[in-house]
Amino acid sequence: MKGIAADSKVMTSRGDRLAAKLGPGMMLLAVTPGIAPFQRVIGIRQLPYRGPLLRVRPGVLGNMAPSEDLLLLPDQGVVFQGRAYRVADLADGVAIRREEAPPGFYAIDILLQGHAAIMVQGAALEVGFAGFSSAEPLQRVPVDQAISAHIALMATELELDEPPELPSIVSPSSLAR
Repeated sequence: MKGIAADSKVMTSRGDRLAAKLGPGMMLLAVTPGIAPFQRVIGIRQLPYRGPLLRVRPGVLGNMAPSEDLLLLPDQGVVFQGRAYRVADLADGVAIRREEAPPGFYAIDILLQGHAAIMVQGAALEVGFAGFSSAEPLQRVPVDQAISAHIALMATELELDEPPELPSIVSPSSLAR
């Protein structure tokens, strides 16, 4: 099962829209080579979901994508460095980490007229196409060492952005007592 969080921001022909607010007929920015830059939404499925999610931290997918934390179902495809990957295959526990879906979580599955990747919070994500909701419109490839190294580097940078835990400060006057 693939999908995105209902509060994810999807790029439409009129700017960003929450995934939960998308509907049939809306035009989404498609970033797949060889197709029209905008693709019409054919259908939207809102699916209650209980299970693991993957949180993709900002900037992990290059070019500052995603622009903010992005919650995805494990089978969701992401386009990274021109290739499609299953997001669960990219998970490293820091830059892309697993967490449980909160109570009441809904996944949004978007269906378009044709094969495409769409822009969600600055990241290119694969979507289904008319009549084939379970199809993978983009050929996925295995994760190689270069991709793993990039994710590890981003994880290191994310860890550096977190303030370190400092030991409690001991004043010289307290030592003299």
